[in-house]
Amino acid sequence: MYNLKISKTVCYFLCFILSNVQGYQEIESFKTAKERYILDLRGCSLFEKQCLQLDDDLDLLACALNTTHNNKTQIQFLCQHKIWSHQADLLDSKFLENKLRIPCQDENGIIDCLGTNLNSIDCVLKKKTILKNKSCWRTINKLETLIFNDWQITGNFLKNCLDDIEVHNCGRIPPDPKSLSQTHTLICLQSLEETLRPECQTEMTALKEMKYSSLQIDKIVFAACNLDQKNFCPDEVPDSLLMYKCLVRHKFENAMTKRCQDQLFYVQRNMVMNYKMSKGLVKSCKEDIRKYHCRKGVVDDKGVRLAQILLCLENVSRNESIKLSPECVAEMTDHRKMLMDDYRLSPELMQNCANDITMLCRGIEVGGKTIHCLMEHARPRKRKDKRISLACQRSLEILVQEADPGEDWRVDPILRKACKPVVDRACREVNGGNGRVMSCLMEKLGTTVMTTDCETALLQIQYFISRDFKLDPQLYKACKFDAVTQCKAKLHWADINEHPSEKDPLILPCLYNYAYNSELKGILKPACEQQVRRVMRQRAVSVDLLPEIADTCIDDLANLCFENTGKGEEIMCLQTKIKELSSKCKEVVTNFTETQSDHIELNPVVSINCRVPIEKLCSSELKSKKDEDDILDCLISHKNDPEIKSNVKCRAAIEHEQLISLKNYRFTRKFKNACKSYVMRFCPKAQTKLQIVICLSEIIRNDTITRRKHTIYKECRQQLRSQLFQQKESIDLDPDLKDACKKDLQEFCPLVPHAESAALECLQTAKGKLSENCRKAIFVVRKQEFSDNGVDYHLVTSCNDMIDLYCHNTEPTVLLDCLKAHRLEADFDNNCKIVVVTRMIEQNMDYRFNNNLQNSCKGDIKRFCSDVIANEPHDVELQGKMLYCLKEKFRESKLEKSCENELANVLKEQALNYRLDPLLGKLCKAEIQTICSVPNDSITNSDGQVEECLKNALLNHKIVSGECAREVVQIIEETEVDIEADPLLERACALDLLKYCKDLEHGAGRRLKCLKIILNDSNRKLEAECQKELSSRLEMYRYVASVNVIENFGDVYDEISSSPSKKYFLVVGISIVGLIFIFGLYCGRMTKRAMYIKRK
Repeated sequence: MYNLKISKTVCYFLCFILSNVQGYQEIESFKTAKERYILDLRGCSLFEKQCLQLDDDLDLLACALNTTHNNKTQIQFLCQHKIWSHQADLLDSKFLENKLRIPCQDENGIIDCLGTNLNSIDCVLKKKTILKNKSCWRTINKLETLIFNDWQITGNFLKNCLDDIEVHNCGRIPPDPKSLSQTHTLICLQSLEETLRPECQTEMTALKEMKYSSLQIDKIVFAACNLDQKNFCPDEVPDSLLMYKCLVRHKFENAMTKRCQDQLFYVQRNMVMNYKMSKGLVKSCKEDIRKYHCRKGVVDDKGVRLAQILLCLENVSRNESIKLSPECVAEMTDHRKMLMDDYRLSPELMQNCANDITMLCRGIEVGGKTIHCLMEHARPRKRKDKRISLACQRSLEILVQEADPGEDWRVDPILRKACKPVVDRACREVNGGNGRVMSCLMEKLGTTVMTTDCETALLQIQYFISRDFKLDPQLYKACKFDAVTQCKAKLHWADINEHPSEKDPLILPCLYNYAYNSELKGILKPACEQQVRRVMRQRAVSVDLLPEIADTCIDDLANLCFENTGKGEEIMCLQTKIKELSSKCKEVVTNFTETQSDHIELNPVVSINCRVPIEKLCSSELKSKKDEDDILDCLISHKNDPEIKSNVKCRAAIEHEQLISLKNYRFTRKFKNACKSYVMRFCPKAQTKLQIVICLSEIIRNDTITRRKHTIYKECRQQLRSQLFQQKESIDLDPDLKDACKKDLQEFCPLVPHAESAALECLQTAKGKLSENCRKAIFVVRKQEFSDNGVDYHLVTSCNDMIDLYCHNTEPTVLLDCLKAHRLEADFDNNCKIVVVTRMIEQNMDYRFNNNLQNSCKGDIKRFCSDVIANEPHDVELQGKMLYCLKEKFRESKLEKSCENELANVLKEQALNYRLDPLLGKLCKAEIQTICSVPNDSITNSDGQVEECLKNALLNHKIVSGECAREVVQIIEETEVDIEADPLLERACALDLLKYCKDLEHGAGRRLKCLKIILNDSNRKLEAECQKELSSRLEMYRYVASVNVIENFGDVYDEISSSPSKKYFLVVGISIVGLIFIFGLYCGRMTKRAMYIKRK
């Protein structure tokens, strides 16, 4: 004793120095417990002999209990009571705190349990599965083996009867460790019932009511749920398997007692750790477990986890030639439901997701909600959202594989509750099992029958199913052989010892490549290809269900597309911002977009929003299924039909596809197949489809102008035409033009819609005021349209009926020529006529817009008008300067025959409609508005009256402006060169020309001279109208010949400086001045000498 006191003093002293009073108290408490065991076990010789050499109090207690159970003779009651007292201490919160504080100091969950003082042992045991500290886990595990085996239902009894048990030494240890712990203690108290406290008597009555004395350990759950059986399952047989299943169904009801809920949890947890604890599974699946060796690799005396059995049996059920018994399948389904019902039953999930549950899902009740909460955070929706850990995600993947909700949607309580109304309404005809209902639900995404709750739960589950192709039963069944042979998939459906790793091949992307790659067509079995297409169609609704994209682009999605969360919006966002993506993400998005462009079923936004227009407008393409991108082409061609214009979402989806296709020519299958070789050959540096279109279009235009054989074959030309036609429909589809004219659109066309070519036409009307960049961009567009009229959206759509009527056999490239030829027909549509005349006006502004003129006058342009090309910019309109130059040479009859004829056609059209002569309209604007105004004049007016009026005004000296007068004189001179330039005279003399001058060539005034000869010939006579018009014209010609248009030296200077022979005039002028100077010098000398002689 003296030594003991000294050691205590030393300890106190050390503790004082270290200021660790709490540590000292814990050491002292431990020593007191050790001493108490030594004192209490005195007189119990058997215990003293076998157990007192142990140091740890828990080891001492375990030894004492084992000694009691193993002893064939009954241990003294007093010794039993002392051991019982130590066992009862294990449930005390203060004992637990002292025992666990040090070994579990790193485990925050345990520390929180110890601080509550409310059923600490229950809290500690539920947190055991998430512990990482091995010392803490071993201590708690030891406590769990030592506490009363029925503490859940005897807790109140122990609390209220402890004092009476201690007073009467009634603590008893049952000889059989599997029997209930308080059976003999209760017998002892019953003999002393009259002396007991009232609260203890009440608890004893409660135990009698639950028939505690006859209760078996495996029926303890029914005792704990005594009241709940009556409330929730009154129709079930008490203590039966059906009663247990009924209680499990109501496990998370608010009205269920906590004691019952806890007991059900412990029973289920024991089943998870050892499948044999489930009598229903053992009974129904015993033969199947034995037959298919599901206990393989486990020693007989060790427990087999439920997961191993379920995976083994699922593996067997996937084999078509083998069928499990219906009873076994039903039990498997119940146990899979159990796993999805309560996340706490999955030890790996509890351990790996503990922090995630605390941070992301705190306060969310169990019953599957916690599992779905973790699933929701498997990928962050917003930039600041946190994601679950990789270990937690792996645990969720394992849980989904074990529970296999893809096979039967009903095993997931959240999915079952959320989607039951949808299933009852839309999938009631679908047989359950084999993933059929799940597939039906996926088909209903985006439809009116789908609810928000069902969609959310469904996508959360599908996120994990999509990452393992085996979890879709229909896909696995159809593609098992192809997956193994072509994609290196594992032969067995599941192996408990192997879990998916990041190095495992991605089976579905491999199958997807075989199904959609035209070069690999036919390798997969037809049934497999059909299932792959079904799965890809269903999963395309969300990028989360496309693992290759979702996992590769997770950072890009969080940073760039966190606001795009609607159906298909995330993939649309990635496609829109493809230039900003990381290299790997860009690659997978490019590959997917290329495939998506070929198969409209992979485009949920179009498929969902355009379902009605597709069925109504594209039924033939839908039925033929020859080329799946025909449907998108059909939608684009009908984009401005009322059915699509009224459907804003559908139209937006179509325009998105058009915009995305501009980013890469591979995003349009037909374009890619038709033009790939030309792109590599002629446009290797082009980055976007738009640049490729411009590059190839320029080649086609040059071939067209020079009338060479086309370098680019017809298939590619057709695709180019289709692409350019789409661009001209909306300025949004031509990013270069839109950027160049951004400010001009805001200034001149703020209210004009961008579609149906309206914005482009608006800019064209304001081209005189446009910025330089915009004018250049408009010029490129117009060159494309005039080079190939088939891409002129405004012309084609405005004249669609007229094209069908007059030009249905005409090549699209020359539609304008055909429409020009028929525009004066009586039944020609006026709107179309306005567009045609507008295009003719634009052609006269720049010779490059008129392929016929450009080709016919190529030599003359080079010979006479090269200075116009040299002095004017090449990327804007020439404002009619080239035509003015050619007209001058036309008047001088210096043009080649082909050019002269083509220019005569131009002059003829200008004579009929003065608006086609931009210079005349500009110089004579005042005279036209005052002297020659025509009632109801319009752009399509082609009667030639305005020009005729100006000619007469010139004769009558009514034209004040010298510039206008000169322009009218030049027009008259042009008509004198070729009568075809004077359509009114040609029309009046048509018969006479045919009669007398039909063999004469055009030009050089030949036919006009012929008519003059006939006019002066007394033997032949012209038609009266012709004679009248010709006489009028001859008077004009005489007037023009006599009038002095050049009025002053300024006009002389202007004429000479504008003349192509100005160098000649300059040399002549200088020579004359030089001669005068020399003559002056000579005459001056003679005059001076004469004066000198005279003076002299």
